[in-house]
Amino acid sequence: MRHRRLKPETIARGSLRTPLLVAAALVALVKSIEFAVDSQAIFFVDSGAYMLNALRLAFVPFRSYVYGDLIRVFALPFHSLSAIVAMQITMGGLTAWILAFALLRFFGVRAAIAIAAAIVFAVDPVQIVHEHLVLSETAAMLATAVFLVAALKYLSAPAPWWLVVLSFAGMCLVSLRMVYLPVILIAAVLLPPAAYFPESAPGVSRRKRLRLLALALMVSCGSTFVFQSGYRHWTGRLAGREPAWHYSTGYFLLAAVSPIVESRDTADRRVADAITAQNENGLPLITALRNAQLWEDAGLIARLRQVLGGDKAADEAAQQVARAAIRRNPLGFLRLGLVNYVNFWLQIPKVRRMLEEENGMRAPPSMSPREGFAISSAFGEDVSHQDTWRTPSRRYHIAAGYWNVFLLLSPFLAALAFWRGRANPKANPKGLALLLVWSCLLLTATCLGGVESAYRFLHPFSFTGIAATAVLAEIAAGRERGSGHAL
Repeated sequence: MRHRRLKPETIARGSLRTPLLVAAALVALVKSIEFAVDSQAIFFVDSGAYMLNALRLAFVPFRSYVYGDLIRVFALPFHSLSAIVAMQITMGGLTAWILAFALLRFFGVRAAIAIAAAIVFAVDPVQIVHEHLVLSETAAMLATAVFLVAALKYLSAPAPWWLVVLSFAGMCLVSLRMVYLPVILIAAVLLPPAAYFPESAPGVSRRKRLRLLALALMVSCGSTFVFQSGYRHWTGRLAGREPAWHYSTGYFLLAAVSPIVESRDTADRRVADAITAQNENGLPLITALRNAQLWEDAGLIARLRQVLGGDKAADEAAQQVARAAIRRNPLGFLRLGLVNYVNFWLQIPKVRRMLEEENGMRAPPSMSPREGFAISSAFGEDVSHQDTWRTPSRRYHIAAGYWNVFLLLSPFLAALAFWRGRANPKANPKGLALLLVWSCLLLTATCLGGVESAYRFLHPFSFTGIAATAVLAEIAAGRERGSGHAL
């Protein structure tokens, strides 16, 4: 009788089945306990806009309407805010399982460490509070995990259709959080060369790899352009306006770079006078007041609206001024990003107080009267005083405030994992490089695009930080086992 020889990848998939089932069962158990202990949805100041999008009472495109649609589909039919929490806890559980899968499949981490990493992610205090907050971060984290696993698969076995999958996943990610846009655009350019160089397939000539690379770049950049353009046109259709990711990109960019903005950055005398007046009569254009420039009635953005007579003209002018300031003073722009990162560290002594603001327990009020009335009408729950609720997720988030130190260190852990990963022959070096480059790009986008150093912006580093730590733990365990055999 002839026996069929199994392919190595088939054997590998079979060896992953049991640990992945164990990981799924344990994560499901942990998440079920978390929901039983605390199923209360909580709100941050941005939450009201998401809810208005979900209830179709307004269209606020700079707060993800895709996330609003998820609430509309999975929670509104039940008229229960707890359904939002159930949705997001399920998303968090899926993300934890994907982490275990990625560690087992692409980083050569043993089952015990991969399962432990998934459990750690499942009880991560930042992840847990975001599973209760009505914000798009939990959905974006799941989309991030899917994107990274698809990228890992592409790097291990390049195929053009995976680039289309990545482009679609990138569009979903950007639709949930705009901070990922520069990361996705850069990834579309970097992933094809990383897949084909250095040599990934022995025996394939350099000329053939160059042809494959050219095709991959065309597919990657082309599909990214198509999906991102499609999303922009869909936003425009819903808003009844021109295509755009949203209609406040200029506002956010100008507020972020406002300390380096000068009147000479525009040829429009009205805008130049507004910049001068802002420094002389209003909130000055200094680093500490960037958030105020964006939201306060006396800020630069409000002044531009008043001077130019509307949002469209003001947003376009803001974008032109911000880009001119960056071109004129690129070092100043980079310095603002560095200041943001340093401020994360300087604020660590008061991290618990800041977290109370970021999980909705302190001023500014989380809900406007209109938003509170809309939510109570649709879900039958009074949230007008929800900032006084000391829920288990909020208390855990505050008590574990120093977890943010780990999140700040996660890019450095990724760098260490990349450097030391050569000690594990099962780990894919390109996968380790992806982990490092993704962490660095995301940190750069977060710091350069942020109007403040808010710890909630560090949430995406839970996934990459825990992944890097698991890789390092595998290296340490392998070395310890080798030392034991030597003895």
